[in-house]
Amino acid sequence: MRIVVDCRYVRIGQHDGISRFTAGIVTELGKRHPLTMLVSDHRQLDMLPPLPWQLVSSPTSPREPLVALQVRKLRPDLLTFTRELLINPAAAEDVRGRPDTWVQGENELKLSYRFEPGTAHDGVTVHVPLKTLPQLRSEGFEWLVPALRAELVTALIRSLPKELRKRLVPVPDVAAKVLENLEPRKRPLLDALASEIEAQRGVRIAPADWDLARLPAYLKMTFSVEDEQGKRIAAGQDLSALREQVRPKLRAALAAATRKLERTGQTKWTFGKIPKVVALPGTGQSIRAYPSLVDEGTTVGLRALESPEAQRLNMRAGMRRLLTLTIPSPARAYQAKLGNQAALALLEAPHASVGAVLEDASTAAITALMGEPVFDEASFEQVRAHVAGHAQGVMARIIADVVRILQAAREVRRGLDSLHGAALDPVRRDVASQIGRLVFPGFISATGARRLPDVERYLRAAAWRLDRLTKNAAVDRDRMKAIHELEDAHRRVLEELPAGVFDGELSEVPWLLEELRVSYFAQAIGPKGQPSAKRIRRILGDAAR
Repeated sequence: MRIVVDCRYVRIGQHDGISRFTAGIVTELGKRHPLTMLVSDHRQLDMLPPLPWQLVSSPTSPREPLVALQVRKLRPDLLTFTRELLINPAAAEDVRGRPDTWVQGENELKLSYRFEPGTAHDGVTVHVPLKTLPQLRSEGFEWLVPALRAELVTALIRSLPKELRKRLVPVPDVAAKVLENLEPRKRPLLDALASEIEAQRGVRIAPADWDLARLPAYLKMTFSVEDEQGKRIAAGQDLSALREQVRPKLRAALAAATRKLERTGQTKWTFGKIPKVVALPGTGQSIRAYPSLVDEGTTVGLRALESPEAQRLNMRAGMRRLLTLTIPSPARAYQAKLGNQAALALLEAPHASVGAVLEDASTAAITALMGEPVFDEASFEQVRAHVAGHAQGVMARIIADVVRILQAAREVRRGLDSLHGAALDPVRRDVASQIGRLVFPGFISATGARRLPDVERYLRAAAWRLDRLTKNAAVDRDRMKAIHELEDAHRRVLEELPAGVFDGELSEVPWLLEELRVSYFAQAIGPKGQPSAKRIRRILGDAAR
């Protein structure tokens, strides 16, 4: 069967509905029958598969009646017939290219298709039950369905800057060849495309080179978030934005489900046994709340939180507050026997008063003794008895560490006062900033009892650095620059993260930077472990991904 298809209504640069339909027909037919495409502009070929073609006049040209004579020379068997008649033998392939569902892990989501060019719903829509939304990942959806994948890859290549794009022509041929070697959804689409294009054509594409804003709406997956009755709650093409949009509804549902559990204004354990997880009814355990004690300042409450991380942080703070409320005050007991010499030493602390220093130390002592959070009254009573019995001894050790820290800070300030000349201003600012990071109001509990001896060592190292600065000014300057680059990189990573969301290795970076300072400026003092810029960069890189 020899076929001629009129492709003169295919648009140049970007498909509309008729244009896309024609290109799809031609692509499928070309796999089954000899075919010639009629075009009226060479640029239309960029939007069509690599098949034989014939240039004829525009359909709006006065010469339109003569087109029939040109077509007749091609000796086609038929000029017009239905799509079903032409491609029915492979209709099953088209169905496979437009599946009814999308599977991600244990979730099977319904897909629907709409042909509405120019509207927000043109293309593929994945229907997401509200209860499934929290566990759904964005990864994989950018690949779309098989039926649209060739067109998607073609559009992505056309979105590249001209200097790259001109090395990837004809674009439809390149797209088809690249797709042959890709495994859909194994890697992020853009990463996979960039790697395969570089392997085939030697063209290196950076992530910023792709212009996703140029993709038409139908080449991006649309998400429809729906309630249990199938009613749409929210829709869009940005899954993260949709999560934020429906978060108030989820929070309201969680609050309603946990309202009987919550407490406020408590000064002793009145919570019975606190469940570690509460599931929202009807969600199949997919939407959960995490009950936790919360520090209310002078009292303690119980609240359902959104994540295990929030629960872990708040549970520790709430339990510490409840211990403070239910044991004899270590600060008051220690102040009663505080000697004049120790009191004078503590006056150098940046706190508002000696009493504030002791309260800070008391909090650090309780934190050091209480261990991991507990969720029932009997366990809390055991912890309370342990803390009450040992708080005084731990408090004494903490105060001794604090006195040594304050003495070391005084020595560093004396060294700063001895520096003269504008050339040393950068060092003065750097060391003054370091003191401010280490010794500040509340630094005792913020640092923790375990790390207080390290703070003293960092300050001794800073004093050592200042004593030898004039002999090593150039080396000091280079090493200070390297430290500042790492500190700036750490600051940028923290700015990109949601507030309070950092733990694990990332929370160790400030201490690793201090150890690196000891290694760079006061090797004789001795760093703990083997700090290195390489390790710090690796941690920051992992956190940024």
